[in-house]
Amino acid sequence: MRKVKMGLLAAFLVVAGSVAAEGPARGAYITVYGGPTYDASTQTGYESPRIHVAPGRGVNDAGTAVGYAWKYDAGVSKGYRAVRWDGSGTAATELGNLGTDASGRTDAEAYAVNDAGTAVGYSEKFDAGVHVGGRAVRWDASGIATELGNLGTGSGGDPMPDAQAYAVNAAGTAVGYAKKYDAGVWKGERAVRWDASGTVATELGNLGTNASGVTYYAVANAVNAAGTAVGYASKYDAGVWKGERAVRWDASGTVATELGNLGTDAYSWAHAVNDAGTAVGWAWKYDAGDWKGERAVRWDASGTAATELGNLGTDASGVARGEAYTVNAAGTAVGYAWKYDAGLDKGSRAVRWDGSGTAATELGNLGTDASGYTWSEAFAINDVGTAVGDAYKYDALGTFLDVRAVYWGLDGAAVDLNTLIDLASGWTLTKASAISDTGWIAGIGLYDPDGAGGVDAYDRLFLMQVPEPASAGLLVVGGLALLRCRRRR
Repeated sequence: MRKVKMGLLAAFLVVAGSVAAEGPARGAYITVYGGPTYDASTQTGYESPRIHVAPGRGVNDAGTAVGYAWKYDAGVSKGYRAVRWDGSGTAATELGNLGTDASGRTDAEAYAVNDAGTAVGYSEKFDAGVHVGGRAVRWDASGIATELGNLGTGSGGDPMPDAQAYAVNAAGTAVGYAKKYDAGVWKGERAVRWDASGTVATELGNLGTNASGVTYYAVANAVNAAGTAVGYASKYDAGVWKGERAVRWDASGTVATELGNLGTDAYSWAHAVNDAGTAVGWAWKYDAGDWKGERAVRWDASGTAATELGNLGTDASGVARGEAYTVNAAGTAVGYAWKYDAGLDKGSRAVRWDGSGTAATELGNLGTDASGYTWSEAFAINDVGTAVGDAYKYDALGTFLDVRAVYWGLDGAAVDLNTLIDLASGWTLTKASAISDTGWIAGIGLYDPDGAGGVDAYDRLFLMQVPEPASAGLLVVGGLALLRCRRRR
């Protein structure tokens, strides 16, 4: 297959730029696949949906997405239910749970899915209709819920969730947390790993306990292909609480390795880790004992030192705010940073930090008000370098219109996902929460079944692929357009 000539490529780049700015011509709209539905006339179905972010693991490369939504039956709440839907056009599926009360109510939430279709999250557990706490859950590709092990139960059960699985890698290893009990006595929340081959909960190490043996928090937020997990844990020194620290747990053991921070009296969390072992998150910064805000940070696999990532200015006292939510294979992280202009607050801005440096690249927005204020966040990035999130949208006069789901390609320009779809379909996409390496984007939108913007509109989960495979030969990847070459026989 011959390489595309640069002149021809440039021509397609111009075309792609026009499409992104103005939206596709009629007949070229990208298909939106909806999650579970809600009927306002009967008050039955699924409403108020959520997709777990930071990191965005809610969709896999095959175009299968997971989340959760509030279930109603003739106006009666049945609790949150874990759901799965995909790009095949078939109806969304409610995933299994661990029982309900006598009225049929329970809560179950799916947080992450791997490429094999294995999902993880949690479900409340009921025994003969009696609530006995929450449990971490794994769902196979058929939607059956398997209860994952815990670290004991409290006397007479516990009204709060006992365990939750937040992330799962390609091999099926899941991580999260479980409440620990010793002879029925609560000892705090402990980070946990569940291997794919079974259901036993392996307790991961912590950073000490108080005099009663309690460590309030130790949570694993993410896990990479090798099984290395990252998260945070409460730190104690001679039984005295010293805040929360970012932590790494290697796959070969359970010891908690404390990651570096940006000063004393520190708080820090690690949100995500890539397959190379690079972790990202946030840490409080101190300068001569003075608090200087929450800064985005990166921790390299080769050590524990915290590398402060750049910001978009500070207020008059030198305080800045920023957070890195996730990181791709190349080490590129995305999140947000508060923007200041001569110390004046201009709102949160979606930001990208390249793996080769620390400078914050402000990603594009969908306009500002008359004072230059706006709001945007990037929640996830794929290995191509395409990021997704949401942004406030303003008209040319600076009037606020609404929040819109967006993606940012390699050029950093914000693309309102609503410009890529047929608005007559009834969709207004408001938040993009996750993106796969194959361009599947999962999020939340306002959906009106009759497209008229009436009282029957409701929040609904959505899924779309950018670019959508087509025979036209134009492939948009990370904001760039490439000619899809064809083999000649």
